[in-house]
Amino acid sequence: MMRLVADLGGTNCRLALVPVAGQSLKSVQSYRNEDFASFSDLLERYLASFGTPGIAEMVVALAGPVNGAAASQTAEITNRGWQLSAPDLSRDMGGIPVHFLNDLSALGHSLVDLTHNDLAEVYPVRAVDPLSQKLVIGIGTGFNVSPVISTPEGVTCLKSEYGHVALPLDLHQALVAQIGSKAEDFTTVECCFSGRGFTSLHAAFAPHAPPRSAAEIMAAPLHVEGTGFVTFYAQLLALLSRNLLKGFLPLGGLYFAGSVARSLLTGPGGSAFVAAYCQADPRFPDLTAPVFCILEDAAALKGCAALRFPAA
Repeated sequence: MMRLVADLGGTNCRLALVPVAGQSLKSVQSYRNEDFASFSDLLERYLASFGTPGIAEMVVALAGPVNGAAASQTAEITNRGWQLSAPDLSRDMGGIPVHFLNDLSALGHSLVDLTHNDLAEVYPVRAVDPLSQKLVIGIGTGFNVSPVISTPEGVTCLKSEYGHVALPLDLHQALVAQIGSKAEDFTTVECCFSGRGFTSLHAAFAPHAPPRSAAEIMAAPLHVEGTGFVTFYAQLLALLSRNLLKGFLPLGGLYFAGSVARSLLTGPGGSAFVAAYCQADPRFPDLTAPVFCILEDAAALKGCAALRFPAA
């Protein structure tokens, strides 16, 4: 019997099959959402390609909040206007159990199964207890975090909407020092730490530079203001990380995900981040945690595979 797992983002959807009693992904396929009118249409295309070899249950990771109790979950992919209902999908799939979870929660469930090759070690710390609390941090189209609690009985991933939290004072002060009154435009965490925030901050940092995409900005050696901005942005991310470290105590590690985080931490901003992050907090000099960047594109699918299906 198989579990059908899906990682449904705002732009793409990746699907796979996994034996219910195992976690090895099979028949992995990715689709662009814009090619389909609905998730049901996309799912129908996948099943037509790979068949329905005894699918017993389905787990879907979504880039957005999940609402409702386990038996009546709903979700929305806002930039596509897709409305999803677990009961409706269950009916369409012949009455099998269907479960939704946020994509960061899916990443949290994947951490126990990620290998050394699936992660970039940004800042190492020795002797970390594998059951210590962890924090998944997603910086891509938007921003959010998910605290991850591991016990011998399983993994719990807590919900959050941290991107809408007001920007911490030390980050606001760092913005004022660099861009002056333009700092007033960056009121929340997501205003800075997202794809949109990254390009908006660059425009405020270098107002006379031509408009550039996030990828072009990351190519720091190609332009002088880009080099300075990437360093500045990495230092801001380190400040945020130190706030998150005190707020959530993720002594098992901070695990960054998303295109912005991956490009920054594994590219030209990595060393600037580490230099700022490792500065001891005067009030908590011994508080530290390792930092990783998730490189595995199928990590959310692995998390869906690892999830212990909720009891009915």
